[in-house]
Amino acid sequence: MALCRLTVIFLAFDVFFAIFCVALACFIGIALCCCLPCIIAILYAVAGQEGASDADISILPRYKYAESVDNGEKGSEEGLMIPILNNSGTSTSERVLLREDAECCICLTPYEDGVELQALPCNHHFHSSCITKWLRINATCPLCKYNILKGSDSV
Repeated sequence: MALCRLTVIFLAFDVFFAIFCVALACFIGIALCCCLPCIIAILYAVAGQEGASDADISILPRYKYAESVDNGEKGSEEGLMIPILNNSGTSTSERVLLREDAECCICLTPYEDGVELQALPCNHHFHSSCITKWLRINATCPLCKYNILKGSDSV
């Protein structure tokens, strides 16, 4: 009879321990999911990730996208990035852009005729409004991580 009681006690302890371990694992999992965004934000703040100022953004070359029209037909395979004078009064040369590359990689929409674009020093281009919002948060190219403030890749 004593052996039977001892067996029941050990089985009860095993069941309690198993339930405790599952509950603890669930608690840790939920805590991690809830606190992970906060932890990431703190790590970014500690790492010194900072955005660009409006002055830094304003010196980037700006363009107006124009769909190329060949013989009055719309639907050419190329478009043009026509430079716009920026705040410093400098302009860059016109760039030809293939239709397959005429898409903003931030909002994932194709460029429409007349939309304003900005190009980074790494030659990647985006909608002006999209890249301005991005650079205020993080001063690196969203595609290649080129840092526009330091002039290098920040990998």
